[in-house]
Amino acid sequence: MRTGSEYLQSIREMNLPLYIDGGKVDNALDHPAVRAAAEAVAFTFDLVSDERYRDMMTRTSHLTGEPVPIFQHVPQSVDDLVAKVKVTRFCNRRLGICSFRCIQNAYAPLLYITAKVDAERGTSYHRHAVNWIRYMQENDFLACPAITDPKGHRKIRACDQPDPDMYLRVVKKDSEGIVLRGAKLHQTGAAISHEKLVLPCTTHRRGSEDYAVACAIPTTTPGLIHISVRHSQDDRRVEGAEIDLGNFRYGVHECVVIFDDVFVPWERVFLCGEVDYLDEFVGLFGSSHRPTTGGCKAGWADVLIAATQLVARYHGLEDASHVRDKLSDMMAISETMYSCGVAAAMHGYELPNGGYVADPVLANNTKYYASRAVFDLIRLAEDITGGILACCPSEKELRNPEIGHYLERFFKGAHDVPAEHRIRMVRLIENISWGLGSILHSATHGGGSGQACKMELFEFSRHAPHRAEAMEYAQRLCGVMQ
Repeated sequence: MRTGSEYLQSIREMNLPLYIDGGKVDNALDHPAVRAAAEAVAFTFDLVSDERYRDMMTRTSHLTGEPVPIFQHVPQSVDDLVAKVKVTRFCNRRLGICSFRCIQNAYAPLLYITAKVDAERGTSYHRHAVNWIRYMQENDFLACPAITDPKGHRKIRACDQPDPDMYLRVVKKDSEGIVLRGAKLHQTGAAISHEKLVLPCTTHRRGSEDYAVACAIPTTTPGLIHISVRHSQDDRRVEGAEIDLGNFRYGVHECVVIFDDVFVPWERVFLCGEVDYLDEFVGLFGSSHRPTTGGCKAGWADVLIAATQLVARYHGLEDASHVRDKLSDMMAISETMYSCGVAAAMHGYELPNGGYVADPVLANNTKYYASRAVFDLIRLAEDITGGILACCPSEKELRNPEIGHYLERFFKGAHDVPAEHRIRMVRLIENISWGLGSILHSATHGGGSGQACKMELFEFSRHAPHRAEAMEYAQRLCGVMQ
C-alpha cells in the first residue's frame, strides 16, 4: 500500500501532458490546480498508511488474501457497504472536497455482469475483470471512472447520431484487441489517476453494439488526450494564492479526455457489443455508487456547517435564535444525506460472482435527495454569512500596505476577531458553496443527475414487493377490493 508521497511521485513519473489555460504543460502535476487535487488524493493514501486508522481504512482482499485499502476492496458484506459510506464522510470532512476514491463502487457490478455474460455467451470477460482488479489492488493504483459521453442530440440513438463519435465506440476489432474513438467528459481526477475504467454512461439497444464497451486502460496510453475543464474562479488558483482560494490545501480537477483511436488489448476488455446486458449493469453500478453520495456530501456539508457557525460567531450572532435554527436545519440536511446512504447500504445484498451492492431504491433516493438538498444547504449558509460572501476584498488588497490597515479595521469581527480570520472563513464558505470546490455542481450532477436517479428510483421501486402490497391494501381499505 502506497503512502501519499509515493502516490504523488508515481503521478509525477507518468509525465502526463495536459492542455490547460490556453496552452500545454508537459507534466500535469506541475500545474497548481492539478497539484491541489493530487494533494487531496495523497491525503487519503496517508490515512490508509496511518496506524491509527488501519482498521477503518483497510480490508482483506477476497482475491489476494492480502490487506488492501478500503478504496480498492470489493465489498463482501453489508458491513463493507456501510463502512465505505462512513469512510467517505470521514475523508471529505477532513478535505472539504472530493476524495476521488469511488472506483471501488464499480467492482462488484463489473464482476457480476462479466460472469453472467461469460456463462451465457462463452466469453472470458470475468477473468479479465478479476485480473484487473487484482492488478489494481496489488499496485495500489488510482483509477478514474470514464463514463460520461458527449451524447450529441440526446433524443437520437448513438448509432443514428450525425457524428458517430458522440458516444465512445469501437471502430476496429482484431485478434489483439479493440480500438476506441470518441471522448469522455467530466472526468474527475483523470489527470491524477494511473488508470481509466471505461464504462457506458447509458444503455444501448441492438444496432448500437459498437457503443457497448467496458474496459480499462492506463492513463498514459497513446491516443488519449487530456484537456482541462474550466472551473468557476480558476484564475485564483495561481502560485502564491492562499486566502482567496478558501480551501488553499486541496482542490478538484476534471478533464475532457479524447480517445483518438486508442488501442486496448483483449485482456483489458470487459464488455464489447453485449447490449442486452447494459440495462442491468448500468442500474447496478448506479445502485453501488450512489449511497457513497450520502457520505461524500455529508462530509462536505460538515465543513460548510462548521465554517458557517464560525462566521456567525465572528459576527457575534452565534447564539441568536434564528441563526441557531438555521444551523439546525443545515445539520439536519447533512445527517439526512448520510442516513440515506447508510440505509441503502444496510439493505444491500450479494451479487453472484461479484460482491455486495446497496438497495437500488434507497441508493437512488440518496442521490436524488442530495441533488436537491444542497440548494437549501447553500441558501442557509449564505443567509447566515451575509453580504460579505459576495462583497469580500481579495487578499491582494488585504496585503497592500497603502490600504490594508483600513480593511483590517473595517472587516474585523466581533470580540476583536482579526479581519483576515473572518475573510478566510468567508472564502471557505464561498469555495464549498459555488466556488473552486463547489458541492453544488458535484451533488447535482456527479454520479448521475437527479432526474436520472428519479427515473431509476421509479423503475426499481414500482417492482418492489411493498409497493404491490400497498396497492392491494389501498384498494382493500377503501372497499374497492374485498
